[in-house]
Amino acid sequence: MPLNTRTLLITVCKYVYYAGAGNCWYEDIYHETIPYYMYSVVTFSIYTTMIFLENLAALFGNFPGVEKNSAVMFAAIHNIVLTKMFLLLYHKKSIRKLNYEMANVGAGYEEDYVMRKQYRKVTVGIWLYVISVYLSLSAYGIESARRSIVEGAPFYTVVTYLPVYDDNSAVALFFRIFFYITWLYMMLPMMSADCMPITHLITMTYKFITLCHHFERIRSEFDSNIKVMNKREAIDKLKAGCLEGIRMHQKLLYLADEIHRVFGIIMSLQVCESSAVAVLLLLRLALSPHLDLTNAFMTYTFVSSLFLLLALNLWNAGEVTYQASLLSSAMFYCGWHLCDIERDHDIRKLVIIGCTQAQKPLILKAFGIQDLSYETFVSVARMTYSVFAVFYQRGE
Repeated sequence: MPLNTRTLLITVCKYVYYAGAGNCWYEDIYHETIPYYMYSVVTFSIYTTMIFLENLAALFGNFPGVEKNSAVMFAAIHNIVLTKMFLLLYHKKSIRKLNYEMANVGAGYEEDYVMRKQYRKVTVGIWLYVISVYLSLSAYGIESARRSIVEGAPFYTVVTYLPVYDDNSAVALFFRIFFYITWLYMMLPMMSADCMPITHLITMTYKFITLCHHFERIRSEFDSNIKVMNKREAIDKLKAGCLEGIRMHQKLLYLADEIHRVFGIIMSLQVCESSAVAVLLLLRLALSPHLDLTNAFMTYTFVSSLFLLLALNLWNAGEVTYQASLLSSAMFYCGWHLCDIERDHDIRKLVIIGCTQAQKPLILKAFGIQDLSYETFVSVARMTYSVFAVFYQRGE
């Protein structure tokens, strides 16, 4: 199978399908059969039940300090997680249409070495995120098992209202282990909801790179063609390339709006989740600076996964803005000025309009307010560290 945008999106949709979130590809290659539908309903019902019990634990549960803090934190996190998963299901038809457009726009201009970079960037980013998440979850399981064996405390990872804290029966232990396994499995559709917009941001970035290369290529081809063919034919070929590039640019602007419409709330919730929960975790670290190895590993891996998720969203959204800003120069120097003034005046007008549109910054926003950009990531990181530093200083 050739390495291109279509292949990449099919691979991501395959993962989403096996995670239980349905077929997001525009072709019916991942069948949503009755058994699959039942599997999705059962798993999402279990997720919803567990998160409902987490909310009850956060609001009404009578737990010691550590478990109570975990109940509040995970209730907040998992409410956002569940919302993102249901948003992915809600926009499934729109995502199918978006995948169709993304796979086909500019497909004829895609270059192998650019597509390899795109595939590598998506693969490395997603795998780092997956590894960091499961390292954190494994640390929670190990620490809970250690406390249960060494200190005789109940086995708790996610803290639910039932079973109650003092219940040490085999049934209670079974449900606690079951909820931990549910938590591990729930990460699959959660990460699919996170990775889908990240993949589309990276894909959009490389679409703009491909378009810039297209305008550079038609200029170099014109310089070669003018030596071996009639000038009129070379100009006509240049003109056709300009028109194709301008059409692709218009399509990319439309797709950028669609990405913001379909994934905007998901990306905004990811920013809120990562920044807010990172603050809570660092506050725990500040107020309890002398942690044992497993607790420290648990906290640091969790913070790392949250910041990695934040970086994957904000950096790639910022990269879209940056690559889109380079298009106006590539379009302006494509050679349109070499066309005949009288005969090809229309292409001149179109290129000028296209350059004007390309000079307008293409910026994605969280909740329509906060820019999704490199600068926002730095601001959030500084804010998080400032809160940590203040409480850490007070703790000393």
